[in-house]
Amino acid sequence: MEEERRTPLQCQIDGIPYEAWEEPDLRWLKAYGTVFRVWDQLLTGNLCFGVEGKFGKLFVKYAGARTSGFRGQTADAIYTLQQAIPLYQREHPALAKLLAYGSTGDGYAAIFEWRDALPLNGRLKYYSVRDQVRRMPLVNTLTMLENVIDLHASLARDGIIASNFHDGHVLIDFGKNEAVVCGIDLYRRKPAYNIKGLMRGSPQFMAPEESELDAALDETTTLYNMGALAFAFFGDNDDRTIKTWVGPKPLFQVAAKATKKKKSDRYPSMRAFQNAWREAVGWCRL
Repeated sequence: MEEERRTPLQCQIDGIPYEAWEEPDLRWLKAYGTVFRVWDQLLTGNLCFGVEGKFGKLFVKYAGARTSGFRGQTADAIYTLQQAIPLYQREHPALAKLLAYGSTGDGYAAIFEWRDALPLNGRLKYYSVRDQVRRMPLVNTLTMLENVIDLHASLARDGIIASNFHDGHVLIDFGKNEAVVCGIDLYRRKPAYNIKGLMRGSPQFMAPEESELDAALDETTTLYNMGALAFAFFGDNDDRTIKTWVGPKPLFQVAAKATKKKKSDRYPSMRAFQNAWREAVGWCRL
């Protein structure tokens, strides 16, 4: 391919550098203010911006640029973002708040409320975001995690399966003691099947069926992702044993069952997983 034979362009917007195979027309973005941050290496093919102007701070996803980190077609990135809009339109405290969307420039944009938050897999100045989460009062951490689980339980009730879920898509807002999911673009409706073999995502969060060609993807896939998130909060996804678990022990049993390799050994549904989780949380609060 042409992209493999040359170096991507070093572009800038409002003095902020980013890479692309071709410089996109971003004049439409000026209506929302000045760009103060760019994300240009996303698996979805989106070019994302932090923008500040008369509407305050906003987070903008734009599909239509030929980003250097994306190996698909621009039309596919646009289609993926368009298909994700109905998912983002639901109201839930653990989901990024969608403000506006539509065709713009040579592509499609979705505009979200800005959160002063950091990804769970990110770093602060002296330690990781995950370490800071573990320093929080347990009740705050449990509420964060419960809200993310509840979001995915509500999606499951509507037949939506998680895909490409990982700790980089979970933003921690320490000011509000909230966790917000910002990356559900690749979620899909069931029945869903693995048509790629090795799907996009973080190996630590991927259920075995997400790397198995023609495997069915269902609620047990989503609850595996939720179990992996529990280990990200309280344990170690490279060593899912009680010795690395720093949270309440009743929750370890639930997370361990959710992340079993065989689907038949996991909980049968997100509802069953959520009920087990809530029961374990109840024991923690006695």
